[in-house]
Order: sequence, then structure tokens, then C-alpha cells
Amino acid sequence: MKILYLSSDLGIPVLGRKGASVHVRGLVSAFVRAGHFVVLAAPLLNKTPWEEPASLNVPLLHLPPSADTLNAVLALKAFNEGLGVTNSLPGELRRILYNQELGTQLKRRFESAPPDVIYERASLYGTAGVALARELKVPLFIELNAPLPVEQSAYRATVLGELVAQAERGALLQADAVLTVSAPLRDYVVSLGVEPGRVSVVPNGVDATLFQPSPPDPAGRARWGLGNGPVLGFVGGLRPWHGVEALPTLLEKLVHRYRGLRLVIAGDGPLRGELEHTLKERGLTRSVVFTGWLPHEEVAGLIRQFDVALAPYSQPEHAFYFSPLKLFEYMSCGVPVVAAALGQIAEIVRDGETGLLYPPDELDALTEACDRLLADPALRQRLGQAAAKEIRGLYTWDQNAARVVELARALILARQNG
Repeated sequence: MKILYLSSDLGIPVLGRKGASVHVRGLVSAFVRAGHFVVLAAPLLNKTPWEEPASLNVPLLHLPPSADTLNAVLALKAFNEGLGVTNSLPGELRRILYNQELGTQLKRRFESAPPDVIYERASLYGTAGVALARELKVPLFIELNAPLPVEQSAYRATVLGELVAQAERGALLQADAVLTVSAPLRDYVVSLGVEPGRVSVVPNGVDATLFQPSPPDPAGRARWGLGNGPVLGFVGGLRPWHGVEALPTLLEKLVHRYRGLRLVIAGDGPLRGELEHTLKERGLTRSVVFTGWLPHEEVAGLIRQFDVALAPYSQPEHAFYFSPLKLFEYMSCGVPVVAAALGQIAEIVRDGETGLLYPPDELDALTEACDRLLADPALRQRLGQAAAKEIRGLYTWDQNAARVVELARALILARQNG
């Protein structure tokens, strides 16, 4: 099968280190392993020129915004500066104009040799996939990882709130199939008027060849200066909804109970400075290792250094619609997790069997769960082994790709018989 994978989000570097980037490459690679032909089209490859790009053995169409689009955005920024105001309008205009030109560029490239199916990762104002599928008369899948207008208004900003909601709803209504990463997202899509039979839940997955149980590498322990004590670990963006604000207090409560305890924080984000300041104020700096963003190929080795892996999400004001990539990777490595009992987390982790759950935002409960695991190596081993077996049996990119292909073949057959 010929699959055009469209990642039009201007904030996702498809060869970069963000979780979304890993998701794109994970699924694309799984399609290729299954024997399908994939072309990946995207506007952004890496976040910075200093970041070594991830390897991806598929044809890659790098289609950045045109000079005309960038000039229009710069003109709007200059207008804002003249008024002495700051708003999200230049970024929103950039996305709107980019999707218009992207659809046109892709039509020219594929009208003489169309794909069998278009697979699009949803993005703000993401209309290019709908326009292209209509022109080429091929099925369109849209993968939804968040209710984008809700997320934009809650965590960022939007001037054109109604328009971004209309663009999302229009795209989802016109897609042949919508794949959501969680059940709350499925409910959200159905609430917009999409027929329930066209919406499937496909959670995030893991590369089981990379994230697998293995003894921790002593060289890695030395590299990060972890010493001989136990290790608490967190992987992910340092952003408010990830619950990282709880980490200093958690460490403060446990550091005197376990000699040489280290907290490893792998990732980066807007809260890093605040975290570093809080840890310094509490005299905890020597017990913490910040790795920053790592190449994805190095993450599994780091996770295997953890004695306890953390997913301390806080309760958001909206439904918890996330499908945390870190959770699947922790568990696939055979590392016991302590996670907030929210949304899909409580479906993936069976409390006391494949990990430990605690009520979100209850620091004492989080501390107690970590304490329980740190004090009981046999429990850590039992939960970790069960978690790895569960994830590798049910939640891999290869299984996700097989499901998508099955749905695509059914859609293609229906069109042929229609």
C-alpha cells in the first residue's frame, strides 16, 4: 500500500526529539516494516540546526512555508509592534496560509501518481489533507492527539478561537476515518457531529525493539553521575500539565530515607528554570540530574537506570485526553511506574499489578507509592516484568500500523464497490 503521511504542524520537527516527533517516526517506521511504501511530508525537520536529525528511512518531502507566507506574517508582526501589542494572530495566519499552499504543492506532486491513502496528523487549521484527498479521490485518515482549539485556548492563546474550532470540525467531518489516541478524545470527536462508526481509539505505542527490559548499563550510570543509590526518573516536557511541579517536594520527602537517592529529569521546557530554582532553594541540587532533551535512541538506556519511573500528571480543568508516550516506554523497559490515576493512565496501568496509581495532585499519596517501591526490590521486579509483558503484547507501533492498514483496506474496498 502507498501511504502519504502528512504532518503539517509547524511546531513538530519530524526528525527532532519531541514526543510528537517520536510518534510520527514510530508509526511511519512501522508501516515500512510491514512492507508498505510511505512518503512523509512535513514543514519542519529539526528544531535547531545544531540538533542531530533522527534517522528515518523513507522519502521525506520538506515543504516549509513559502516566502509569500513568511512576508505576510512579518507584515502582521510589524503591525503589532507598531501598536505595541502582542497576540497570536501572526502565528495563526502563518498556519492558515501554509495549509492553503501545502494542499496546492502536494496536488502538483501526487496528481499523476496518487497514494492509496492519506494519513494526516491533525494540526491547528489543518485543512491540507482534506483538500488533497478530495482532489486525488483517495481515503483520508486524520489522527487526533488533542482537542486542538481547547488546548490552544487553555495553554497558549488564540485570537481566532471560533475559526480554529470551525477548521477542526470541518476537517474531522470530511475525513473518512478519525483515529483518536484516547476514549475522551473519541467522545469529543463524536460531540462535534462525526459519526461514531468512523472514529476509532488507537492509543500511543512503543518501539518494542528499542524499549525492552535489560540490565542497566554501568557506563550510562557513570555518564550521568548517578552513584550507587536508587533512582527516581521522569521523561518528558517540563510543562504545567505534566505535573513536574511536584518533583522537588517528592525528592525532599524521600532523599533522607534513601542514601544516594537521585532524581533524573530528562527533557526540557518552560518550567525548567523554576524547577532548578526551587531545588536549589531546598538544597537538593546535588541529588538531581537534568539531562535536557536526548536523542530518542538514548532514552531507553536512561529509563533502564530508573528504579521508579514517574508520571505525576496533575488534574487539568478539562477532561484528561492524553495518551502519555512516556508511560508506554517506561513500562516496555520493565521499569515500575508510579502514575496519577487519570484518563487513559488508569486503563493502561493496573494498580498493584503493572504499576502503582495514586489520586492526582495528592503529594502524600505519590510519596507513599514511591516509598513503597524503593523499599521493595521484589515488588519493583514483579510490577516491571508484568508491565513489559502487557505493553509489548498490546501497545506497539507495529500493532497500530496493522490496525490502520486494515481500516484503510476496508475503506478502499468500500469505495471500489460503491
